[in-house]
Amino acid sequence: MHSYKVQTTDHLNLHVTHWYKIENAKGTLCIIHGLGEHQERYAHVAKFYAEHGFNVFTFDQRGHGKSEGKRGHSPGIEFNLDDLERVIQTIPKEHLFIYGHSFGGNVLANFLLRKQPNYLSGAVLSSAWFELAKQPNILEFAMANVMNKIAPGFTQNSKIDANHLSNEPSVCEAYVTDPLNHDKISVRLFSDFYEAGKWAIKNADKLPVETLLVHGADDAIISSHGTVEFTENSKGLAKCKIFENTKHEPHNDKTHETLFAYTLSWLESRLD
Repeated sequence: MHSYKVQTTDHLNLHVTHWYKIENAKGTLCIIHGLGEHQERYAHVAKFYAEHGFNVFTFDQRGHGKSEGKRGHSPGIEFNLDDLERVIQTIPKEHLFIYGHSFGGNVLANFLLRKQPNYLSGAVLSSAWFELAKQPNILEFAMANVMNKIAPGFTQNSKIDANHLSNEPSVCEAYVTDPLNHDKISVRLFSDFYEAGKWAIKNADKLPVETLLVHGADDAIISSHGTVEFTENSKGLAKCKIFENTKHEPHNDKTHETLFAYTLSWLESRLD
C-alpha cells in the first residue's frame, strides 16, 4: 500500500492511496467514498478487486478522512470535480474505471456529464445521491437558501442514521465508533449537490461512457427511484441493478458477495 498527496486548486492536500501494486493489471479502479466517511472503509473492496487483477486507488475527499479542509464542507461542486480530475491525473488511464458511492456517486455522475471524460472504460454508481429518500421540508429549504448566501460554510448534523447503512450490525457499530467518520454537512455542500443530483437525472442522456448503477432496495438514505430514473434517461448507456434486502451500502451488506461478483463481471465485460 502506497499513500501520497494531491494538492487542490485552493491548496488543500488530498490523501490518496494505491492499495496494491498489481503486475500486468487488467485495469485500474478509482473509488470515491460518500459523505461523512473515508477511503479506509473501502479496504475490503480494494482487496477484492486487486485479487481479481485490478490496480485500485482511493482518496479522501476534501473535508473528509485524512484530507484537509473543513469537515463536511465544499465551497462548490466545481471544486470536487476538479479534485477528482487532479487525482485521476496521477493514476494509469488504460482501462480506467471510476466507482462512486452515495455523495461520491453524485460527484462522479456530475463529473461524467459535465467533464465528458471519454478516456474512461466505464463507471460504477453505487447508491448515488440523485434523490434523497426523505426530502427536507419547506422551512429547511428556506433556511438553507438564506444561509447559503450569508454563511455557506455553516455546518450542521447530516442526520445519517448508521442503522440505515447495512443489515450487518457490526458495520453499523463500526461506523459510529470510527474516529475518521463525521456527521457534518455544510449549507453549500448540501445546496450544490442537492441540485446537482436533480440536474444529473435530467441530463443522463449526456453520459460519455457505459455506466453501471447499483442500489439497495431498502435504502432509507438515498432513494433508489433516482437511480432508476437516471438509467431510464440515459438512452441505453446506463444499466441498473437493484439488490433486494439491501440497505444504503451494498458493499457492506449481507449481499456484498453477490454485488462484488456482479460488478466484477460487468467491469471485465468492458475490457474487451
